[in-house]
Amino acid sequence: MAAIGGAALVPKASASVLRDVADRVEAEQGQRRVNPSKTILMGDIHISGDFDENGKPKHYPYNPICFEQQVREILAMRELPANLIILGDVAWDHGLEEDYRYAAELFKPLQQAGIRITMAMGNHDRRAPFFSVFEDHLKQTRVAGRVVSVVELPEVDFVVLDSLDELPNLKRGESTNVDGEMDQAQIDWLTGYLATAKRPVILGAHHPLNEMPNLEAVIAKSDAAVAYIYAHLHIWNKGVRIIRPKDPKRMVPAVCLPSTFYGDIGYAVMHTSKDKAVIEYSSNGFWWPQPVENPPKEWAQRQQDLAAERCTILF
Repeated sequence: MAAIGGAALVPKASASVLRDVADRVEAEQGQRRVNPSKTILMGDIHISGDFDENGKPKHYPYNPICFEQQVREILAMRELPANLIILGDVAWDHGLEEDYRYAAELFKPLQQAGIRITMAMGNHDRRAPFFSVFEDHLKQTRVAGRVVSVVELPEVDFVVLDSLDELPNLKRGESTNVDGEMDQAQIDWLTGYLATAKRPVILGAHHPLNEMPNLEAVIAKSDAAVAYIYAHLHIWNKGVRIIRPKDPKRMVPAVCLPSTFYGDIGYAVMHTSKDKAVIEYSSNGFWWPQPVENPPKEWAQRQQDLAAERCTILF
């Protein structure tokens, strides 16, 4: 933690490290196995492209360093994941284009290793700047005007929904609604999608399910939707939602992902098979609002408690 919280965290030097990693990954390509049933799940990476005159980030300078550490961990895995799914708050605060451009640079080593990246919108994101950088998401969206994707894994479909309640006519630097919402166009599309689903479906979005009762109602009517995964709270939590208390009774796992740089820090690794998905939490620590050399005992205990956390989703 002390190393991460040091003063000399300069993205320009960091970018050089990433280029070295990318070169090494490219050289190793063909020697590493990409496992299509292995997926990395992240939330709240909050990347800022706002630097001062010395090339240092103006906001939480250790944040890109934390993300790069996790990139290195992923690239060092014996079997590489085929997919990385990031459930929102890709941008630092107001969804600026420069945030997404810097995030795109940080993603390059993963993409060069053959890892596909799919993202959702969080309350700190903005669709127009996001689409201007990540044009593939604009081309592949299932609902016009929203960031909606379907990641087809070998055993299950992972549907990434757009829960951003983006206020109209926002000026640069203005905040939008914090709470999530699910617009009717997405509800209509998802209802049709689940009605014809031939395989289990995991749903993912940035906001908790309790903020979107219309989405919960769709899940309650469909046995195809087997779980809901979200972010936003910056903590790891493997809970359940009881969405049909009367016969036929129904509950779904509802898993909250950590952040990559404050609160619970880390990511999750999901392995899918024909009858289940197992999600394992990889903890890199806990701190709020920044790492310290001698963290409070509660922070260390939190990390110890989460050391072997996992959640199993049955199909």
